[in-house]
Amino acid sequence: MHGAWLWIAVAVVVLIFVAIQVYFIKVRRTLLRLRIDLDKTWAGIDLLLKQRHDEIPKLLGTCRGYMPHDHDAFEPIAQARRNYLKARTMQEKSLADAAIAGALETVFKTAAAYPELKSNNNFIKFRKQNADLERGIEEQKEFFNEQVSAYNYRLRSFPGSIIARRSHLEPREPVPNREVEEEA
Repeated sequence: MHGAWLWIAVAVVVLIFVAIQVYFIKVRRTLLRLRIDLDKTWAGIDLLLKQRHDEIPKLLGTCRGYMPHDHDAFEPIAQARRNYLKARTMQEKSLADAAIAGALETVFKTAAAYPELKSNNNFIKFRKQNADLERGIEEQKEFFNEQVSAYNYRLRSFPGSIIARRSHLEPREPVPNREVEEEA
C-alpha cells in the first residue's frame, strides 16, 4: 500500500514539474511573439519613412524652380536626409525623421510666399502625400510605443523577468512621437 502512495506522490510531483515547464515555455513563446511583433511594426514604420524619404527629391526639384533665392530652406532637408542615410538604429532613424519633418514644414511655410508654387500640381500632390505619410508614421509610432510598453512590462513582471534573463531578451526603447511630444 505504501508503494502505491509513493508512486502517486512521485507522479504528482512530476506532473507539477511538467506543468511549470509548460507554463514557462508558453511565457517564453509569448515574449518572443511580442518581440517579433515589435520588429514587424518597426518594419512598417521604416517603410513609411523610406517612402517619404524617396519623395523629397521630387519636392525639392519642384520648389527649386519657383524658389531660386531661398536655398537656405533646402539645406536643413539635405542635412536631415544625410543623417537619415547614416542612421542605423530605430532611435537614430526616428530622430532624423523628426528633423526631416521639421525641415519640410519650413519649406511648406516658405512656399506660402510663392503663389505659383502653392498652385503647382506636383507641389500640391507632394504636400498631400507627405501629410498622409506623416499621419501614417505617427499612427504607427504610437502603436509601436504601445507594443513596446506591453513588451517591457512583460519582461519586468514575473515570470517574464526570469525567462527574459535566461533568453537574453532586452527591453526596447520607444521611439519619439511628434504628436505626443507636441501635446506634452
